[in-house]
Amino acid sequence: MFLSLAMLALVGCGSRSFGNLSVQTEPVDTTTITRTVQFVESGRLGPEYSVSLTVPTEWVGRFQTRNRGNSIIFEFVNERGRAFPIFSLDALSNAQYWEQIGSLPGDYNSIINTADTYIVYHLPLTAFYSGLPPAQFQSLADAVPGIIQSVNVTRIR
Repeated sequence: MFLSLAMLALVGCGSRSFGNLSVQTEPVDTTTITRTVQFVESGRLGPEYSVSLTVPTEWVGRFQTRNRGNSIIFEFVNERGRAFPIFSLDALSNAQYWEQIGSLPGDYNSIINTADTYIVYHLPLTAFYSGLPPAQFQSLADAVPGIIQSVNVTRIR
């Protein structure tokens, strides 16, 4: 009984929320997307940033974003409603950035860094990690460098 209650308590504290952060899924319904991110480190929230970018018109109505507070995941949604991750934007503290780069060099690429936060993007190295057939994943992944060039980051607070 105690173990069941302990497990229930742990599940209730899962990745769905931290403080006032919760997972938010929004459709990509325009070519200009604006979302907010902030890093979470050792129970502390970092500064909040607004991230704006432009996606190809072909992505409108076919993608959604899943915002976990510190990460915005761009997902292709198929005709059955299943979501497949294509790339993510992440907010990392300085320590998190150097830890990430050291463990996965070349897997995360810095877009901008401020005095306290790195905004990075991650594109899976192969289609396997997206769940899509290789040719379909590659056609979507080919658009990511242009999207990244359009990124504009502004500190909110």
